Amino acid sequence: MARLSTRLKACWTAFGSQASAGSRKERFIMKKKLGLFSKWCSLFFLCFVLTSGLGLCEDIEERFGPEHSLFYEVFFNGIPTGKIEWRYLGREVVDGRNAEVILLNSDTNILKLLNLESKEKVFIDSKTYLPLKVERDVVFFGKKELIKEVYNQDTGLITITKSNSGKKEVYLRQKKPIHNILSLLYFFPKNIDLVKNKLLYFNLPTQKITIKMLYEKDIAFGKGTKDIYFLSGRGDKKFNLWLDKRERIPVKMEFIVPLGKITIVRKS
Repeated sequence: MARLSTRLKACWTAFGSQASAGSRKERFIMKKKLGLFSKWCSLFFLCFVLTSGLGLCEDIEERFGPEHSLFYEVFFNGIPTGKIEWRYLGREVVDGRNAEVILLNSDTNILKLLNLESKEKVFIDSKTYLPLKVERDVVFFGKKELIKEVYNQDTGLITITKSNSGKKEVYLRQKKPIHNILSLLYFFPKNIDLVKNKLLYFNLPTQKITIKMLYEKDIAFGKGTKDIYFLSGRGDKKFNLWLDKRERIPVKMEFIVPLGKITIVRKS
């Protein structure tokens, strides 16, 4: 130990002698360069933190455009049967997490077999795009029901409360992360890479679905065109999704059901 201490002192003395031998001008220039480098690193780190924390948060709002709303028409086997409207409501804090709040208004009537009016408020985590909570106000054949779903993304627990149910609360467990079909399809996460023919797996509260990107192309939209991804998905239903490449918002969706095909088309 004594020998090691002696060697360390000798090395430190030699280093000090070399440093003192340099000119004051060289030391001043080196100190200035180190100061500038330190400031640059601090600025880079600050920008990285800000953009990584706020980028996704601002993205959801930007997708809605200046009017903060999106409109879709619903067709069943080519016949107009309803409408869907999405509205951006702003930001709230849910269980200590920043959330983007979006509201869905839908009114559909398919061959008198499905008469559904609903208002659904979806709370999406600003950083991960994952759902934190969904509040549903549903009128099904004249019967009103309030439903609340709470997603615990840390534990994989979904708590469902229904106003007209005998059970006050229902608990489900699912593998993490847990997605909600509305937020997943209508606001497809930009942090998920889409590679041709690569299967993507998503966990919903009561099922698992797969989505695969099959091709990219330009399609007519309004007075212009949209560059889209064509996605094919499977769960309890087969569905297709024409997804705007830039906005990650669906231009068109198709769901295959036993009696035919439900098509949802974005209004230009």
